[in-house]
Amino acid sequence: MAGNGMVKAVFVVGFVVAVLSVWAAVRVEGAITCNQVVSAMTPCATYLIGNAATPAAACCPSIRGLDSQVKATPDRQAVCNCLKTQAKSYGVKLGKAANLPGLCKVTDLNVPINPNVDCSKVH
Repeated sequence: MAGNGMVKAVFVVGFVVAVLSVWAAVRVEGAITCNQVVSAMTPCATYLIGNAATPAAACCPSIRGLDSQVKATPDRQAVCNCLKTQAKSYGVKLGKAANLPGLCKVTDLNVPINPNVDCSKVH
């Protein structure tokens, strides 16, 4: 009988640790998904990877919409990690990418779009 109580206690402790680990992992990754970031950046593609001299009309409103969702460091780091991979995959012109936050007048989304950035240092 005493063994049963011990097994239940170990199970409960294990369960609590597992739940807390999952909760911590979710908090660190941020609430913004890479799909949301890519969707918001799509109207900017002709500027970021093409030859357009200025962003398309739909680009800045889309970026400002994403900017309004960025609330804290984990969000900025999630955006950074997504942009880092996407910049590499799609051949983003880094000079244009660096100009985009200023052109669109965004504040919270001001994260580097660079395949070499250390996103853990973005705050």
